[in-house]
Amino acid sequence: MVRLTLLLIGLLGSLVYQGYWREPTLLLAHASAPPKRVSGDSVQLLYRKVNGIPVRYVVADLNNPYVRVGVVTARRLGRDESIWDLLARSQPTAAVTGTYFSTTSKLPVGDIVIEGERVHFGGVGTALCITHDNQVRFIRQKLHRQRDWSNYRLVLGAGPRLLQGGKVALYPPGEGFRDKRVYARGKRVAVGVTKHNKLLLVVVEQPITLRQLAWVLRALGATDAIALDGGGSSFLYYRREVKVLPKRKLTNLLVVYEDHTVYDHRVARLKPQNRLAQR
Repeated sequence: MVRLTLLLIGLLGSLVYQGYWREPTLLLAHASAPPKRVSGDSVQLLYRKVNGIPVRYVVADLNNPYVRVGVVTARRLGRDESIWDLLARSQPTAAVTGTYFSTTSKLPVGDIVIEGERVHFGGVGTALCITHDNQVRFIRQKLHRQRDWSNYRLVLGAGPRLLQGGKVALYPPGEGFRDKRVYARGKRVAVGVTKHNKLLLVVVEQPITLRQLAWVLRALGATDAIALDGGGSSFLYYRREVKVLPKRKLTNLLVVYEDHTVYDHRVARLKPQNRLAQR
């Protein structure tokens, strides 16, 4: 009898060790389940015509806590790079052209903040700002004045503003834009946000005006939006495919990740090796 009891105890210990033992269902019901991952539909590429204008645009659902938005710059500010180098370092889900830059100095015109660190001061235009909990703001910069961006994970100064509160709001001179090419018809790139916190990255290859671009963003559901660098810089990338190829090297891209772990792994490579945070 004693031998049988010892044999049963030994068998029970073996089952527990090998993982065959199961806790009672009642205890499992009270165990905390790991957070569910939101599906890959959070970053999508769409196509439609708006008043006869063909539009390609990426929709990023910022309500998904896994989604991240960032900026990748050239390795050194004051230089440009091929999109292939920028993409190889950043490896995003989607990307479009970022802010404008001088064709002589290669320096961006607007402020750039990456993961809370300002890496470049530009002091021109209206900035796309995203908080650490993925809320979007568009903030007009005071011309050539420093601003505290500590509340934001991402800042990309570009412009001019296209929409504010669902209404067309165009005044490029007031934001420091003097280049006549900003006003002319051309290929366009823009970023906007909907009332449901969906970020829109929009590319229009048909030459249009800024006002037409504002109408396009509003038709897509944006309430607030700014223009990004377009023309020969127009660029669109989605899931390992270049959809719109720029005609020149670039200095920065606006990038989106559907998985924040990829962003976390790459964020150090998004930043330039030099910082131009003050003038």
